[in-house]
Amino acid sequence: MKIELSIIIVNYRSWDKLKFCLKSILTQKQINLKVIVVDNFSNDNKLDLFKENFKWVEWIISNENLGFAKACNLGATFSNSKWILFLNPDTLLVENSLSSLVKYCDNNTEHKIIGIKQLNSKNKPSNSFGLFLDLWTSNGFFRIFSRIFKGQTYKKINSCSISNPDWISGSFILLRKNDFQELNGWNESYWMYFEDMDLCKRAKNLNLKVSLLNNWKCIHFHGGSSRKNKEILIKTKTEVIKSSHIYINTHISCFKSIIIHFLMIFFKSIELIILTPFSSTKREIFKQCIIYWKKSILSGVWVEKRSINY
Repeated sequence: MKIELSIIIVNYRSWDKLKFCLKSILTQKQINLKVIVVDNFSNDNKLDLFKENFKWVEWIISNENLGFAKACNLGATFSNSKWILFLNPDTLLVENSLSSLVKYCDNNTEHKIIGIKQLNSKNKPSNSFGLFLDLWTSNGFFRIFSRIFKGQTYKKINSCSISNPDWISGSFILLRKNDFQELNGWNESYWMYFEDMDLCKRAKNLNLKVSLLNNWKCIHFHGGSSRKNKEILIKTKTEVIKSSHIYINTHISCFKSIIIHFLMIFFKSIELIILTPFSSTKREIFKQCIIYWKKSILSGVWVEKRSINY
């Protein structure tokens, strides 16, 4: 029987969440789907048990942590369906939601990069969307006014049955495989974070509409693999900062990008300087950022080798 949808999940030691995610996929009826889990070198001796308990899953095992984007691209090479869903392991699907969602999108072809309403553990919208990063969204204070000016406040985006934010979260992105191929997949310059914004930005450049369909929903428990311990927390929080600079360097013209780079460095430095006396985590993040900023400013290269080959 022909597979209509391939679900691609990238896992890094998110076993407890992944178990419930996979069980929620089993509640999806009236659609022929294939589940592909890319294990991003969890290396914690739990993989074999999961492979035994979930034999219906196609397991792709990486011998290194590829980062999110590269692992997603790897998983996509094993899909042979019209539709691809990139799904986080810390996500729960509503029973029988995918069949009606795919059917609706089959009949409404203007929707190309598709997300749904994501709720947190308290059943409140988690605002899994946002504005593209630019001069006017380079810090939280600016973003508040930008959302109002552009008519993309959280309340407005969440209240419409169909919204078109700049970008949607990579924790749930549905798209046709031919559109994914037209986009050349995920940008592997990002090791973690901002790859979803990058994907949506490139989609917009190709006139592929980004749509948030709020009549469908899922539960998303944030931070499933990024808060395992202090070391991982420092790495992931630092990676958010690094990836923001990679995005700016990729999508903003040279002169304007220089201004934004220095604005982001200024505001983030002030924030971290204020917090470092009270947090050893913030001190380490600041230390790593200083090394990264210095190297990138001197070389003019914001992409690290690890972001491509780690």
